[in-house]
Order: sequence, then structure tokens, then C-alpha cells
Amino acid sequence: MLREICRRHTNLLEEELTTLDRLEAQLPLMAELTGADVFIDCPSGQGMVVAAHARPSGQRSVYTGSVVGKPALRKDEPAVFHAYDSATPVSDLRAITQEGRAVLQNAVPVWGPAGRIIAVLIREQDISEDIRKERKYQALAQSHEGNGPFSGSGEGALLAVREVHHRVKNNLQLVASILRMQSRQYEDSSIRRILQENVARVLSIATIHDILTYHSSDLMHVGSRTLFDQLRINMQCLVPPGRAIAITVDGDDVPLNADTATPVSLVLTELLTNALEHAFEGRERGQVTVSLRAGTLRHTVTVADDGVGFAPQEQSGPRMGLHIVSATVRDKLDGNLRIRSDGSGTRVSFDFRA
Repeated sequence: MLREICRRHTNLLEEELTTLDRLEAQLPLMAELTGADVFIDCPSGQGMVVAAHARPSGQRSVYTGSVVGKPALRKDEPAVFHAYDSATPVSDLRAITQEGRAVLQNAVPVWGPAGRIIAVLIREQDISEDIRKERKYQALAQSHEGNGPFSGSGEGALLAVREVHHRVKNNLQLVASILRMQSRQYEDSSIRRILQENVARVLSIATIHDILTYHSSDLMHVGSRTLFDQLRINMQCLVPPGRAIAITVDGDDVPLNADTATPVSLVLTELLTNALEHAFEGRERGQVTVSLRAGTLRHTVTVADDGVGFAPQEQSGPRMGLHIVSATVRDKLDGNLRIRSDGSGTRVSFDFRA
């Protein structure tokens, strides 16, 4: 089906179609891994066309029918066109499906053997219910504004707090978008990488406010599994093109207050970024595992990969990421950082108060 659609709507070459064949074979695994609908869209005369689609198992698919062969419109799916036009991954942009559902899209460009972008890989998450709640929160919060943002009691006060988290999340996502646009203005890959790393840092903090807005019952705590899973989804989009590197989450699920969740999220983002950028040099496949082990007095988080390893004492040059990790664990979490690395991979762990 993919080849038939591409031959009808695109000018892709035979070797480029072969690349997409291999990617299409991985779509079902991607859909299961992320619990979301996954697509391959290809450039066509009218913009983009849906060339392949894989659904997650169970009832988690956003779609009731097939949209393969249908056009993707710029006004409805900005993430797809931004990823294609800018040649960079795009995260957390709202879109409207061909069936009229509201979704959140992550999109990454797919490069062909000749060095040009031949498609966009897309992950979609249904946010129709989130939008409904968001409108309810905004409407009810506004009804209490006359007596101050936290006035009243019961549902009104809770909704006002949710609205604060919602606005902080939106502002952080705006900052991330500005940084992402700025990165596209530089040809220097090192400058672009630095800005993109800062995008990931900002979005890791925005993730906490998103969870507190929509996925937390008491507005003060974030479940560690929910947080780690969302960070995994965010970081999976940064896997270099042509590499099959999986990020998995396991271990215990514990509640984290916002003051703890923020530095934990920042440290995890740094460690995952470092693993994806450096752990698998010269390799096409790899595995990164994030786990939490709960303790009575302290919890321990571990990020382990099966990459090439490195010698921490021999590292030279700028190490902003490691500096951020060390300072955050020491100063914000009152914890200890441990690094073990050899030819079988790298294992980094840190602890914090329970």
C-alpha cells in the first residue's frame, strides 16, 4: 500500500521507497511502544499524503477508519509541515485529524539515502478530553477571578490552581518554541545542538505542569511512572535518524511533590539526552532503561544503556549537561550521583529523599 500511494502521489525514487519499506515494518512496534497512532506522511503535489499508519492494540487508537492515502493539510497538522520544512523534530503541537479529532503530534523528518527528506514520522496522542477539561477549567476559574485567583473553596479553588499550572505550561511551551525557531537560524551544528538541548530542558519542566493540570488528582504531586513515561515519549523523538534506540521505563511508582519532580525531571532529561547523543556512536540499535527503586528514606533513579561506554575521568571539553546533573542532584535533591561505564554500557544513578 505504501509503495502504491507513493508512486501515485510522490516523486520518490526506488531506493527511497526501500528505506520507507523498512520504516513501515517498524510502525506496529512503535505504536505498541508509545501506545499511540504512528504514521508515515510523504510529500506530494498537494502538500503531504498519509502513506502508512499503525494503531496501538486495544481501544487506544484515535481513528475509527483508515486515513491512508488521504491528504494531510498544513492548517490542520502544523507539526508535520514544520518538521519537513525545518528538517528538525517537532514536539507537542496540536493538530486536527482527518476525522476531526484533536490530537497532540510529535513529528520527525525521515532522511533518504541521497540525503534529502523523503517523509515525516508522526506520533499522535488524543487530547480531545484534555481540551474539554481545559475549557471547563478556564470557564470556572474565570468565574472566581472577582475574589482573587485562589479565593473560594472546593472545586472553584482547585480549578484556579489547575488554571495556574495550565498557564505556566503554556508559557514554558512558548519559550521552547522560541528557542526551537532560533535554533533553525544557525548553520553551526554546535549552536543548534545547544539550543535544542535547552528546548528539551524547558519541555521537561512543562511536562510537570501538564501532568498537574490534567493527570493528577491532588494538584500537588506527580506520579513518578506518569512523569517518566511522558519524558520517555518526549525524548524518543530525539533518537537520531536511521537508529533503532528504544527507551523503556520500569520500577516502582511513587508520588513526587512538584519541588522534587522538577529537578528529577531535569536530571533525567540531561541523562537521556546524553545517552541518545553519545552512547551509541557507530551502532544502529540500542536500549536505554529508566527505573526507580523506592526506599524507606530515599528513592533511587537509574538510567542504564547498553552503548559503547566512556571513561568519565578522561572526558574533556565543555560538559554542561554533566555539570547540570551534578549540581542539581547535589543542591536540589540533596542526593548522590554515581556513574559506572565500560564496554557493555553506562549506568548512572542518583537518589533523593522519599
